Amino acid sequence: MVKPFRVFVYFALTIAVLALISFFVPSEGIQIYSYTIKYPSVKSLFNLDSAKHPSHFSLNPEIVELELMLDSITGTVSQLDTLHQQLDSLSIVQTDSLGLDTIVTEDIRPAKITVDILRRRLVQIEMPDSNLTALQSFFRVLSNGEVSRKQVRVMHYGDSQIEGDRITSFLRARLQSRFGGGGVGLLNAVPHSYQPGAVYQSTSSNWQYTSIAELGRGGVGHRFGLMGGYSVFKNNRRASKGGFAEAWIDFDKRGPQYSLARNYSNCKVIYGHTVEPVMLSISYSGATQDAEFLSPSSTIEAIQWSIPKSVKRIRLNFKGDESPLVYAVSLETPKGIVVDNIAIRGSSGVDFTRSDNASLKSIMGLVRPRLIILQFGVNIVPHIVNSYAYYENQIYQQITALKKVNPDVSVILIGVSDMSRKVNGQFESYPNIEMIRDAQRSAALRAGAAFWDCYRAMGGKNSMPAWAYASPSLASKDFVHFTLRGANIIAEMFYSSLMELYDEYAEMQLEN
Repeated sequence: MVKPFRVFVYFALTIAVLALISFFVPSEGIQIYSYTIKYPSVKSLFNLDSAKHPSHFSLNPEIVELELMLDSITGTVSQLDTLHQQLDSLSIVQTDSLGLDTIVTEDIRPAKITVDILRRRLVQIEMPDSNLTALQSFFRVLSNGEVSRKQVRVMHYGDSQIEGDRITSFLRARLQSRFGGGGVGLLNAVPHSYQPGAVYQSTSSNWQYTSIAELGRGGVGHRFGLMGGYSVFKNNRRASKGGFAEAWIDFDKRGPQYSLARNYSNCKVIYGHTVEPVMLSISYSGATQDAEFLSPSSTIEAIQWSIPKSVKRIRLNFKGDESPLVYAVSLETPKGIVVDNIAIRGSSGVDFTRSDNASLKSIMGLVRPRLIILQFGVNIVPHIVNSYAYYENQIYQQITALKKVNPDVSVILIGVSDMSRKVNGQFESYPNIEMIRDAQRSAALRAGAAFWDCYRAMGGKNSMPAWAYASPSLASKDFVHFTLRGANIIAEMFYSSLMELYDEYAEMQLEN
């Protein structure tokens, strides 16, 4: 039987030898041909480096303060949601200079809710010039009252960082609470795995979604659509026996929070390239309310219906031999702010130029966005190269293409967020993040767009672990994606920076 003392001596000698070796192996490892052999340091062997432990990471004081205020901000947004719904039911309303509806006969103007104590410390939106030209067209419709008479659309494109309406939902609530409007905006006919909180979508089993990533590099053309792909329904059993193929999509209002997102009164279907005649009908309150005949056409078109806001569920029913390409369904209001969440998983934000200009212009003309927000970059980070000049040029081309087909649109590029990887047992920012961020900034400013530095707003280098280890957590343990609470903080920081510029613009208009 081995004596415990001998076991102790054996392990002690082993640890001593390992520690001794660590003194002679360089921290960057030993290069042998194309391979690098690394050896743990003394700190990592003896677990002496506190950077491994959650207690080492701490959020910036500004973010802590904002996190503590988040519940209060959310509650105030919900109160404004209720106010706007009350105003919708009244016929005598007017719009004040801030874009908030107020009742003529009662003084119930809501307090302006902004994080004033943080504004001067938050990261500001960067402009290509000093006179706000990049955002002027968007700010103009907010300040001149047009937003109270017409629809003002904001399209938020991004990668998996915004899936499930993260970031977008809070930004939407903030904008709709201040300027009016309702609905969740554009949705795919086939719902993604993560659905927005305000609407639950279900479909018949014969729908199929094709993303731009699945289409390959050749011959994409018009098929990019608005959502980075399109949906079609397939023939079912009835069709195989000589009948028409049928498919349906249901939308159910749900959730107690951000009620304005559920407060839509229009349903718009955007489709194109109809090969065979298709009957499209809309049903609610237990009956078919209307039906439209979609004639064969190679163009991109839209059909829309008005819906009573009291309706909780609607159904779209398609019937025909062959499906058109269904690009999107929009649940919206005819006036006020509408904000779309368009998450394209796996995208690096360089897909817009894969559509021909004519088709992109045609489909964008159906929704007429006034502001486009681009938020990409996390899919570029794992591919480490010495220069990201190629990516800067690609992003520049995307913004140029979007502005070419939307001459009056304002564009904001939100830079890449921090991402961590394990190096010698420690979580560290990828070494190329700042290079990617700088490439994005240069592309945006060169193309006449605005830029907001999400990486810097988070706290810069090695900030992601602080977000992941916060309580409650603000980022997931993949050290890439925000949790819903973290996404709301990012949205609030961005919104505050956007409204700071808007208020500056509104004041200049009053002075003039």
